[in-house]
Amino acid sequence: MLKLKNVKSCFTPNSIQEAVDILKKSDGKAVIVGGGLDITVFPNPTIEQLIFLNKLGLTYIREDDENIKIGATSTITDVAKAPVMQNYLKGKVKIALTELASELLRNQITMGGSIARHHFYSDILPALYALRAKIMVSGGEFVEEFFIDDFYRNDLKVLMESCIVVGVHLNKYDDSFQFGSKRFVRNATDIALLNMAILAQIEEDIIKDISISVGSRPGPAYRFEQGEAFLRGKKLTKVLAEDFGLFTKSNVDVAKDMHLSREYRQHIAGIYTKEILLDFIGGVG
Repeated sequence: MLKLKNVKSCFTPNSIQEAVDILKKSDGKAVIVGGGLDITVFPNPTIEQLIFLNKLGLTYIREDDENIKIGATSTITDVAKAPVMQNYLKGKVKIALTELASELLRNQITMGGSIARHHFYSDILPALYALRAKIMVSGGEFVEEFFIDDFYRNDLKVLMESCIVVGVHLNKYDDSFQFGSKRFVRNATDIALLNMAILAQIEEDIIKDISISVGSRPGPAYRFEQGEAFLRGKKLTKVLAEDFGLFTKSNVDVAKDMHLSREYRQHIAGIYTKEILLDFIGGVG
């Protein structure tokens, strides 16, 4: 925090419009603060203004007939403990959230911060990609909805200089859908060195629809569309799960870094996709 020695002003706006106005006038020298984890871990000495969102009523988890609506300042713990998440996709999303990082960090990581910061190692973003989340962004006088794929096609730095992520909406899926996720870490509280999530619609053992995402690869999370095309329309069997593991190993887009080789990430990705599909077989019917 000592690196934030140039901070001259802290704001606690009473409306989103007020927060956006401050952000726009800051000439790129303000940062939005939800849970505060990011500025603690990555203090930016060029920041002169902090804009806190705690008075804006963005900590909530609500539902309507079609969506689960999560406010931007809701923490991972808030979401995991929300009653609506208990049975959402058979509780698999809740389990995934409760296995991330440590309890201390889950109490601080917000959904809005995870989306806006777009850290490559985030465990949240692959899940949101697979769930086809919709990102709600406000410029003050308007709220615009982006499908997550489209949201990250924006110049995020430019967008976040004039808008605030105010929430995320998750589609409600019927019982024909299954969700699974995996993360490779050196210990329970470490950042992931590879993470994956799959959402699949399976009817009469046929994969009708599917979304697969891969993150911490070490680039930004992405949709593994080549893998989706491989699986869509096929009968889900143990043989298919084995075949898809090999397909993933050969075709997933991962790279090396100081922690893992490209070949090892490919190997892990193949194992994870096979294991998630085998878990789906156990959950069918």
